[in-house]
Amino acid sequence: MNAWILFRFALQSKNEMVQLNHHKVLSRDREILEGLLFIPDISGFTRLVHSTDVLTGKQITYELLSTIIHQNNLQLNIAEVEGDAVLFYRYGPAPSLSELVDQYEKMKAAFEIKLAELEIKFSQEIDLSLKVIAHYGVMTEFKIGHFRKLYGKVVIEAHRLLKNSITSDNYLLLTDSLLEKAGAEDQEIKQQGIRSNKYSEGYNALRNIRFTYFDYNEKREWMKVA
Repeated sequence: MNAWILFRFALQSKNEMVQLNHHKVLSRDREILEGLLFIPDISGFTRLVHSTDVLTGKQITYELLSTIIHQNNLQLNIAEVEGDAVLFYRYGPAPSLSELVDQYEKMKAAFEIKLAELEIKFSQEIDLSLKVIAHYGVMTEFKIGHFRKLYGKVVIEAHRLLKNSITSDNYLLLTDSLLEKAGAEDQEIKQQGIRSNKYSEGYNALRNIRFTYFDYNEKREWMKVA
């Protein structure tokens, strides 16, 4: 057997081994599951970056994101912290509507307390607020080095929803997919005490995504009047 034949045999054996290892890796991947995506996002972050020196901006961002993360009543996992947003997720059944509203309101209340403290600390007005995008669907995850990445159409849809056409900057957005899994009826939505608005938006190749959002800008205004 000449050297060329030996080389080709070794290369073929190596390729077969790579394919075998690839299938072993796939077989060890987490099972594809349904789950919740819950993304708190700081409104006004770009304006903060442009109007504040880098060290002050970094400290404000760190303290606000830390505050959000510590208000985790739903026992959510963290996939990523992306600049001004936290990508939380949880596999399994969807929380109820009241649990989702309660989670947002706790994060929002803690966020606003910390914001007031930071305004005193840095002697400046900090015009930031908190919105949340919540979605539900099929997803999986994979590992690169020490990092875990979520994968699935639901992940893409949730990120696209961050760029919606809602004019408010204080809201909780719940997709129809999530509301259905949460078993939320129209009457229950109305009982939350915050005006809800139904929308449907298309994102190029993605399907139209229907959602309901609770506008806390309006709630804040009538609370001031009261």
